[in-house]
Amino acid sequence: MNRLTTSTIALVLAAGTAGMVQSQEALDSEIGTYSGVVDNELSDRFIRAENIIGADIYTQYMEYDEAAWGETDFYEEIDTDWEEIGEVSDIVISRDGTIVGVIAEIGGWLDIGDSDVVIDIADLKTVGGTAGDNYGDLSLVTPLSQEQLESRQEVDSGWW
Repeated sequence: MNRLTTSTIALVLAAGTAGMVQSQEALDSEIGTYSGVVDNELSDRFIRAENIIGADIYTQYMEYDEAAWGETDFYEEIDTDWEEIGEVSDIVISRDGTIVGVIAEIGGWLDIGDSDVVIDIADLKTVGGTAGDNYGDLSLVTPLSQEQLESRQEVDSGWW
């Protein structure tokens, strides 16, 4: 009887362990086994933070078309009707790693009188810049006006 119990326990443990390994493999494939793996074919999809921080921000408020905004992932070049309203000073990331948006310096002149506000990532599109030029001419555009952004709560270093 003791021998049967030991064999049964060993069989149950082996089956349970195999199930755990299989579950872990399935879990790894779901969460992103290839996290951090970048190859040349994918490199043109990624933009480094250093290329975003300092980028100019434009508004297309006067000619904003909600349908066109939703259909466009990015813009190739700055439209002549857009107005430059600020620049990116930082990137905001949530605790779970999701990019929330950017902190933008809006308005002012030579860093005098500008407002630091958060612009949600859904309200931004990239403009220009290519992987070939290391995204050197990258800018961002928003459908929000300078006045709408300036009316938001400021998030200077004391706010954090």
